[in-house]
Amino acid sequence: MISYSKFWNPFSRFLVGSLSSVLVLASTATFAVQPMNETQAEMALAPSYCRDTQGYGNSGTPDAPSPAAQRWVGMMGKTFWAMHHYCWGQINMQRAMRSGTAPQVRQHLLGSVLDDYNFVLRYASANFVLLPEIHTRVGEVELLLSRPRDAEKSFAKARALKRDYWPAYSHWAEYLIKVGKTAEARKLVKQGLEYAPGSRVLREQYRVLGSRPDAVAAQPEASELSDTGDAGAESEATPGEKSRGSRSAGSATR
Repeated sequence: MISYSKFWNPFSRFLVGSLSSVLVLASTATFAVQPMNETQAEMALAPSYCRDTQGYGNSGTPDAPSPAAQRWVGMMGKTFWAMHHYCWGQINMQRAMRSGTAPQVRQHLLGSVLDDYNFVLRYASANFVLLPEIHTRVGEVELLLSRPRDAEKSFAKARALKRDYWPAYSHWAEYLIKVGKTAEARKLVKQGLEYAPGSRVLREQYRVLGSRPDAVAAQPEASELSDTGDAGAESEATPGEKSRGSRSAGSATR
């Protein structure tokens, strides 16, 4: 009689091991899909253009946009047709940062947020007005995922695109302060104040770091926008900030 045990045992161990690997990958993988059961409160905290992006029933199509969508296309260019992913990321970010969210669920949600933000970056035109904001948001998520090296690069990209975009300075400076790199943080905040002298956040960070904000000499092209005036750039484009890049996101649907 043939004994199959010597064949079955190694095979069974391989099968169980493979199945375990699949389950682990399935539990940690993230997929860019619209969040379920979005609430009015969540949408109220998302940028106002989100209600007019794809997936929310008010956008029309790239070939036949609704009047509401036409307004945003006029501000953002064709990259607007990828912005539903950015809105999904904003909703999942809210959910991830709630105090009652379990750590494993938070990690999964943050991974989804990063996927959605990067989706927009892949399809955005080169001069898309919200690129500094999105790179900064990516950096924030990367810090939450304990990826400081990646975050540093993301914040640097945002600053290179818009030198007076104060959040790209303040968020990275906050991390540097947290890890004890105060000299590096002071240098970065000073640089930010040279381009955004009206930023209350940067001014306060500079005071905390033991320096006087009024002593920083502004660059000739410096923006005088305060945090209140500049914060709008983090949430939505303004009519005077149209994207004129050549690469479009007209086919950016998933």
